[in-house]
Amino acid sequence: MLPAFTQPFVKLPLRVDVSRLQSEVAALLDFDWLTHPSGFSGNLTLPLIAVNGQFNHDLSIAGQMLPTPALVSCPYIRQILAYLEVPLSRTRLMMLSPGAEVSRHYDAGYHWYRRLRIHLPVFTHPDVIFGCGGQERHLGQGELWCFDHRNWHWVQNHSQYSRIHLVIDTKASPDFFASFSKRHEQGADIPYGDQAAKPMSLEPFAFEVLEPEELSRLIAIMVSQLEDQNQLESVRLLEALASKWEHAFVEYQHNEAGESAYRQIIEEMVKKIDRSVLGEKADRAFNTIATMLDKSNGTPVFQRLNDIELNFI
Repeated sequence: MLPAFTQPFVKLPLRVDVSRLQSEVAALLDFDWLTHPSGFSGNLTLPLIAVNGQFNHDLSIAGQMLPTPALVSCPYIRQILAYLEVPLSRTRLMMLSPGAEVSRHYDAGYHWYRRLRIHLPVFTHPDVIFGCGGQERHLGQGELWCFDHRNWHWVQNHSQYSRIHLVIDTKASPDFFASFSKRHEQGADIPYGDQAAKPMSLEPFAFEVLEPEELSRLIAIMVSQLEDQNQLESVRLLEALASKWEHAFVEYQHNEAGESAYRQIIEEMVKKIDRSVLGEKADRAFNTIATMLDKSNGTPVFQRLNDIELNFI
């Protein structure tokens, strides 16, 4: 379970050497970048940690998280990632072109049910604005921020400069914020060291599904909404699916041998539940279950940055 947000944005008590970080990122501009998996115009990404160390948008269920060739050439970024002492999942550079935006949305799906996201602005401008949970703010260069990604959020680049963030996904514990702050009570800079950085903690590959208690909690959210809509047949279906899931989990638990059985239960829910009658919370629960076995978050489409006019402060 993720840590609870008491406010939309949480600033972590760390700062980095901005000039060192910027020089490493600038050296990566000749790499092939990917278009954003959601197809947002003016959004490009460069994977640094990805499934099998390849340039893809695949989710952790598809294979082992490993450094990509881009990260291999960035000793200071590796040092920053190691310093965080968290299990590193997908980690990317994310570019937002001048005048571009990420439209209002929330992050739904099984990947997000498990993970927290950390933003580290590398190149930005005061006119780049992040909105979340009714608040708006600019995230400063070299700062580390978390935000409540399960709340509605958006980004707008009103400047004439390209914005690049280092974006880190991690399986954070419920006490992440408290333990992180305790380790860095006075705040700290992460200086660049010529010595070899300690190893990064990469998220291990494991086939993993929702445990029966977790699935039952999500189904209860949907059942409540469907009862209000007098969708009693759908309620009975969901209750039966919860029972089937419990029996399948007793047999397979977190074992790939059960993928077919788990997928059949999920597909039955997707096929028979009328999603249009679900409210927002119930729809998020539906989406978490429906995407549990998804392995890809989009098809990679490469783009050369030398075909794009880039401006940095």
